[in-house]
Amino acid sequence: MADITFKCPECNNDLTVDEKGRGMRVPCPQCGKDIEIPTQDKTSSDLSDVGEIAARVTAKISSAAGVERLEGFSFRGMFSEVFKKHTEDEVERYFAVGGPDTTPSISEVDTTWPKPWVFFRTFVIAFLVYFSLISAWYTHNNIFLVPGIILVGSFALPFATLLFFMEANVRRNVSLYQINKLVFRGGAIGLTFSLFFFAVMGAVKLPFIPALAAIAEEPGKLLALYLIINNKKYPYILNGLLFGAAVGAGFAAFESAGYALFFGLTDEVGGAMESVIMTRGILSPFAHIAWTSMCGGALWRVKGKQPFSFSMIRDPRFLKVFIVAIVLHALWNLPIHRLPFYASYFILGAVAWIIILGLIQEGLKELRVEKAAAINKLTTEA
Repeated sequence: MADITFKCPECNNDLTVDEKGRGMRVPCPQCGKDIEIPTQDKTSSDLSDVGEIAARVTAKISSAAGVERLEGFSFRGMFSEVFKKHTEDEVERYFAVGGPDTTPSISEVDTTWPKPWVFFRTFVIAFLVYFSLISAWYTHNNIFLVPGIILVGSFALPFATLLFFMEANVRRNVSLYQINKLVFRGGAIGLTFSLFFFAVMGAVKLPFIPALAAIAEEPGKLLALYLIINNKKYPYILNGLLFGAAVGAGFAAFESAGYALFFGLTDEVGGAMESVIMTRGILSPFAHIAWTSMCGGALWRVKGKQPFSFSMIRDPRFLKVFIVAIVLHALWNLPIHRLPFYASYFILGAVAWIIILGLIQEGLKELRVEKAAAINKLTTEA
């Protein structure tokens, strides 16, 4: 019989076993962890090699940021509801959460991986509205269409991405009112603090380099997040991810609107403005929203039910993620991107989303522990 050669997913050591062991679970002779023998030879399948390389890269990114490595995650499973038929009543129920009478008890919370779909429907509707405005602009060349183009174009994809985080918050304890407040207040305050930090950098004679924007903008958004939400009512990692995404979405949308207005005033209204809106819209889920969300999730991982203290920002569980966010932001702004179709930006965005998914996984485990304790208490009292 032929042998199967593969690597232990825990210690990464090469292992060779007889093929009759396919699919069996055995302890690794090197690290002792319980592992499953693959059903095919990893060295004989290019597809498996690609998956193995991706798993290694993902593990290294997670380790660098200090978050859990993904376990049992499936893109197909997570987005399995996107193209299924859903009623308007289901959509309304999705948004009727987070109030005193609409927050479920912890024992009722589904702590499996979320399956968001409302975000995609929202994006499609927003895209159709934006396309109709652009078509009307090119048909009628009416200047009164420009504010609508800027507004819808700047907010459409950031808001749709934000709804993804709302759906991922399976605790369902944050209302749409709180989210909207964070988008507008958080975005505006984040921009204000960022401009203040830019002024400080100018006062100390730092040269303006686009990459240095990360040093001003990431602390600015984080400070806005802290000032608006420091409430024991929202102690969960998933809450922090959602709050960070809300501030990041507001920041990204306001910034995109500013760029669109600038290009609209300095160039012939139309081509340049449309181009900057489309580009920034497409890239928005991989930039400010992702960076601020991962920082929010990491901060809430440290904060929990405690009141905020500045000692928390020195905690490695937050600091590692925050540093990664600044590095990703700085790399994003460097003029080194030569890959076609914005591939460099998508690669940087993928790094951020690996960290976000790791924090979602930790957030789900946090809820499972609380849910088990609540059910155990109910059982004991009964």
